[in-house]
Amino acid sequence: MSVQAAVSLTPEQIKARKERRKVLIEELNRFGVTWYGDRPVKDLSLAELEHLNIRERGYQAKIYTRKMREEEELGY
Repeated sequence: MSVQAAVSLTPEQIKARKERRKVLIEELNRFGVTWYGDRPVKDLSLAELEHLNIRERGYQAKIYTRKMREEEELGY
């Protein structure tokens, strides 16, 4: 986000962004993601957190689907 765009944010928007950031960090930590490359998740920007969250949700869905398929094959 550019400096000009950041200056034009209202206090409500700033608060909403902070809350969204907090929720994303908690959700990623719940998945066990605490680092992204060489940076801790808590130091990532909101855009980076959104991107990482989307990737992690896709990965979790893939793992869940694989697990369900294996259980179905084994007759659980």
